[in-house]
Amino acid sequence: MAEGSGRAALGRKVLAPVVAVGVLAVGAHLWLNTDLFAGDTVCGGLVSTDAADAVFPSSGRVSDRDGLDERPGDRLSFDCTVESSSFLPGTDTGRIRVSAARERGDFPFTDDGRWPNPATASFFSGGAGGAVGGIGADHGWVLLPARCTTQAGPAVVEGYAPEGSGPVEFARLLTDVATRAAERAGCLTGGPLVAPAALPAAPAPRPVRDGAVCGIEGLGFPGPGGRTPGTGAGTGSGAVKETVTGAPGESGRPTWACEVEGYATYAVTREPRIVEGIRASTGFTTQPPVAGRPVSGFDTRHVVADCAGVPTYFSMEFGRSYQDAADAPGTPRRQDLFDDFVEAAGKRLGCSAPTS
Repeated sequence: MAEGSGRAALGRKVLAPVVAVGVLAVGAHLWLNTDLFAGDTVCGGLVSTDAADAVFPSSGRVSDRDGLDERPGDRLSFDCTVESSSFLPGTDTGRIRVSAARERGDFPFTDDGRWPNPATASFFSGGAGGAVGGIGADHGWVLLPARCTTQAGPAVVEGYAPEGSGPVEFARLLTDVATRAAERAGCLTGGPLVAPAALPAAPAPRPVRDGAVCGIEGLGFPGPGGRTPGTGAGTGSGAVKETVTGAPGESGRPTWACEVEGYATYAVTREPRIVEGIRASTGFTTQPPVAGRPVSGFDTRHVVADCAGVPTYFSMEFGRSYQDAADAPGTPRRQDLFDDFVEAAGKRLGCSAPTS
């Protein structure tokens, strides 16, 4: 009996260190590779760790690296990098960058190379206004409420996510950051912004059809002779492709865009938040008529017109192929192309009749 008790005691002495090591190992794993013992937010309370964790393709411990970097004098101008790190073999540190700044209201459609291509971005509206795009749907933005707009322009939360992130989860994160930022700045109205439950898929490129570029009857090709290179008259099926998001004015899609590969990018939006930001931006003023219609805007190719009582923004940007051919005989002028676009698209949208 005494011998059995001794063996049991010895077993307990051997087992205790093993259990202790196991507990330490589990604790270390939970501490280093999960958010179990982490706070609910990072970046000064602007980023939910749960929302960020849902964006990262693999699990890890979420932190905010150097914390929130704010610009003096504006609580809606900041930058923060969120990291997901793990000590598990084969895992890399993932990073999400979130920032906020003030932009000219038509920033999604201007050709400065910073924002996702509007023809391939997934726009959303309703509970929140924004878009997710980029090669891997890894770049996105969300507008803050109109009450956050100042003379410097509307406020925008922008983000970059790791490749392979889910676009819906990314849109949800950016929407949540926008809500928290607006609430912190005292300009949140009407409750939290609501993220989209789903996003439209990016459209696939298709051949340009002469005389109905971007699916708009009467819209000519934005290049030499008004025809697709190498196709002659009629339907173009050559190398030039277009990427188009439905049709202008399509139900449920207030933002429309089309990129004619290398030549031009057209855009139309009736999204109230975007148009409101455009009209509130510095430099927005009355412009000369476009296609005979009264307009206001930043210049004669970034304008807002009245279309069946709905303020509607039109823009057109030009690509390298057009610029290379701009001086060639038969190449239409930029303003003529834009006028034709507003004329053709405006008919579908009920824009006001040309002035006599």
